[in-house]
Amino acid sequence: MKLRSTVVLNRLLAKLRIRHLQVLVRLAELGHVGRAAQSLGITQPGATLLLADLERLVEAPLFMRHARGVSPTPLAMELLPLVRQVLARLEDSATLVASRLEYDQRLVRAAATAAGADGLLADSLPAFSKAHPQIEVVVTNADRAELAATVEREAIDVVFCRQPALVPVGWRFSGCLDDRFAVVCGTRHPLARAPGTPDPAQLGQSEWLPNMLGSIARERFEDLCREHGWTPRIRPVTTRVTALTWTMLDADDLLTLVPLSVVNPWVRRGLLHVVPTPWQLPMEPLGMLLPETPLAPAVDTLVQHVGHYHRPGAATPARASAADYPR
Repeated sequence: MKLRSTVVLNRLLAKLRIRHLQVLVRLAELGHVGRAAQSLGITQPGATLLLADLERLVEAPLFMRHARGVSPTPLAMELLPLVRQVLARLEDSATLVASRLEYDQRLVRAAATAAGADGLLADSLPAFSKAHPQIEVVVTNADRAELAATVEREAIDVVFCRQPALVPVGWRFSGCLDDRFAVVCGTRHPLARAPGTPDPAQLGQSEWLPNMLGSIARERFEDLCREHGWTPRIRPVTTRVTALTWTMLDADDLLTLVPLSVVNPWVRRGLLHVVPTPWQLPMEPLGMLLPETPLAPAVDTLVQHVGHYHRPGAATPARASAADYPR
């Protein structure tokens, strides 16, 4: 007789315990009932009973028993990613509840795109954490193309990002920092030591590290190639990992086109160099996606700090804006 999904769901809702899920994951990780039980702080018979109970609920074996321990069945392997997600969500919920109770709403759950992290948080967050040690800031990665999904799917208080074409419903964008594209190289590149602004021909004869296909930076670079008739040498490496890009630039005589805000922290530390150019390539500003509902005190404190830090003319040390670098 075919087991209907609704029957399984109702059975799990009625009888499933968190310990069942923990035993499933630990057995798959450790491959031994005794070690799994010890890691969970329960007895081996207790772990065996929980496994048998879970297998009765799904009416299928989840582990194959053998002399050296246990191995997950194909069904268990398919269930494991889902079970791990459930446990991770529970851990997140526990962290949230504990933080809310213990710190009196002193937790800020932030998401940041690569541009938001490098352009806004890399400079302002260290000063914030030092000035407000009582506020816990948890920052997760966000994809600019999926901002709406991020704020809908996750419990997020603020998103640091570039201004999106469409702002998610129930949210608003607050701009913090103007931005533009910049040509960047390592500090040992010949153009880093050359005086003045190189002419377009010099740039076109250089070797370039390309941006990802479909990115705005790649489109602007291709526009420059068409406008100036360049046929540049291209290093066949593309990546979204900024640290890898900076390492490539530092290791060889390469140029790349990137948002100035993203490279600013590295330039100010003397690790990379912005090449002056005869053109201007502005882009959307960086800022914060904020819910239209009132902000919690800790969230408002962080938002005010980041906004003030990047406000034009703000007296913050070792800062630079797009206007501070030659074009």
